[in-house]
Amino acid sequence: MRYQTFSYIVAALVFFTWSCGNDTTVTDDGLEITDTEVGNGAEAESMDFLTIHFEGSLENGEVFESTYERDEPIVVQVGAGQLPMQGWDEGMIGMREGGKRSLVIPPNLAFGDEGIEGFIPGGENVYMDIELISITKPPQPWDYDDAALESTESGLQYFVHEEGDGPSPEAGDMITVEYSGFLKDGTMFDSSTLRDESFEFTVGEGQVIPGWDEGLLDMNVGERRTLVIPPELGYGESGAGGVIPPNATLVFDVELLSVN
Repeated sequence: MRYQTFSYIVAALVFFTWSCGNDTTVTDDGLEITDTEVGNGAEAESMDFLTIHFEGSLENGEVFESTYERDEPIVVQVGAGQLPMQGWDEGMIGMREGGKRSLVIPPNLAFGDEGIEGFIPGGENVYMDIELISITKPPQPWDYDDAALESTESGLQYFVHEEGDGPSPEAGDMITVEYSGFLKDGTMFDSSTLRDESFEFTVGEGQVIPGWDEGLLDMNVGERRTLVIPPELGYGESGAGGVIPPNATLVFDVELLSVN
């Protein structure tokens, strides 16, 4: 009991130290935001990709996760609903590169009354210390005219932005591509370009969605093409991973780099 009381005192002192001398904003939902150090770089906007260090702790001062301990920052997309806590997502918008921010996230914006068994107690505030290292803007869809799209018998549509002068793959070939994927409203859900790593796979053998297999088999190395893939050639009625909704038409900007 003494240790628990002492831990609460330590947590309170830590939070007081974070907040002292800094303006704290409290949102209508109860999220407390304190900029402990305002950066002088770009400002984080919804859908930006942020490279951050962070430390998360509980009301008793216990640290449950820290990138500082691993000495390895992470990249997260802000405002996309992909983070485990709504308050964490909302609380990073408006940060500037080089800045540090502390969040006190109430249960309704964290893990609720249930918490996570054996990890996060239910009904508690979560404390986040965040350092914003850099901001990367998401890739933008390539421009094309819907009226200029070509269609195949399967319903796949495509637009060629730049012809390639290299070989065309055959089923069973290993190919390397760069790509970015979007929903029809322009929301990006994946990008090898953003990760700065190309994607290699065997084409024509069902390792990717049918629209990819069909569209890429018709390309030449060096070609840049937009594929507009209907749901039946994508992820259908199921969608994928909470990122791609059911019955979604997908738009992929793809460049064929090589055929091996």
